[in-house]
Amino acid sequence: MNDKKIEEVKGRQILQVQDVFFNNPLKDVYTAALPIAGCAWVDTGDGVVLIDTLIRENVAKKVYRKIKGKIKYIIYTHGHRDHVGGAAAFLADNPEIIANKYLSDRLDKYKILAAHRAHVTAVQFNFPDIKYHTNYIYPTKTFLGEMTISLGNKTFKLHTARAETDDVCWVHVPEIKTAFIGDLIIGFFPNIGNPWKPTRFALDWAKTLEEIRNLDLEYIFCSGAGIMYKGKRVYKALNANIEIIRSLHDQVVDYINQGMHVSEMIHAVKVPEHLKKNPYLKIRYSRPEFFVYNVYRWYHGYFDDNPAHLLPRPEKEVKAEIFGLIEDPNKILNRARELFDNDQSQLGLQILDVLIQADPENIEARKLRIELLSELGAQDYCLMSRNAWVYFIDKDKEFLRSKGEI
Repeated sequence: MNDKKIEEVKGRQILQVQDVFFNNPLKDVYTAALPIAGCAWVDTGDGVVLIDTLIRENVAKKVYRKIKGKIKYIIYTHGHRDHVGGAAAFLADNPEIIANKYLSDRLDKYKILAAHRAHVTAVQFNFPDIKYHTNYIYPTKTFLGEMTISLGNKTFKLHTARAETDDVCWVHVPEIKTAFIGDLIIGFFPNIGNPWKPTRFALDWAKTLEEIRNLDLEYIFCSGAGIMYKGKRVYKALNANIEIIRSLHDQVVDYINQGMHVSEMIHAVKVPEHLKKNPYLKIRYSRPEFFVYNVYRWYHGYFDDNPAHLLPRPEKEVKAEIFGLIEDPNKILNRARELFDNDQSQLGLQILDVLIQADPENIEARKLRIELLSELGAQDYCLMSRNAWVYFIDKDKEFLRSKGEI
């Protein structure tokens, strides 16, 4: 008999925050931050250089009202919406908008996948009613490699890279020994893996951070510009991120060469013991399992050397056949319940899925799945996976309400 008390798992909602936190952390440098987005601007004495634009025009307007001086340049560190979404608020100054050559391709992709990206955002950020807008402001100038802007008393050295995206642009301002590195560091375990998003470039990411580490820096602004590291913390943060990326990357490569299946690999790859409590690598947004999947699919391709998976039949069809062999839904329910009671909720979830795929209208299966998902989510502090559990809990509750069961 199950006697577990199931915690009601709440999603993590960070997209609706409207309050912008402003800061002036060093002379001529100003920042604005939301929980998931940030931007910075630098006063050169002859105009302003703005780096990123926040996530939406309405919050970006609050930034524009704070800026003193004409914005001469906007630099996009990459094309994710939380960096380019507010650009329309700054167009009155007619700035040059500079970005990596591949950023425009990213915005084109977002337009053709608008419906899909709305779904992804609903799951990832616990924001079910989102309408995915496509009114992006494209760059007016793009480049690959290196580019230098001189304005007033500052020099801005721009560098393109592949890391979280293929359209990264990070900025070094030598006069103030500062680098603005977008999301190359986010203050947590690096975002090198997202279940819904394209491949991230792990090895190139580490190499880019190593290039930044070779600079003479006193400050780095990261996570948009919502986080600043100063002095020794600059290199502590860089070192921690470089080491974790290289360690996990190399483990995945070794296991690929050994022929290990990816479903085993996500459990075999380990964060080095001395990094598990590192303050720069907390598991709050992405997680090591997502990292493993990301590197695996970059190097390996989809085929896992099981001939049954080369040209597979639809999953629902296969599981209906398996259920037909079992014939008794109670056998599946009882086994999934037993696994749940023995703290094996993930395995129970996968066993229960045979019944749900074969009979999605099964009331008891949907009720049990809520319990399994709640157990998985209760101790999950990673935003992406926690919100995924909550999304499907809510879907099952919606189904049960439609049947008058809750």
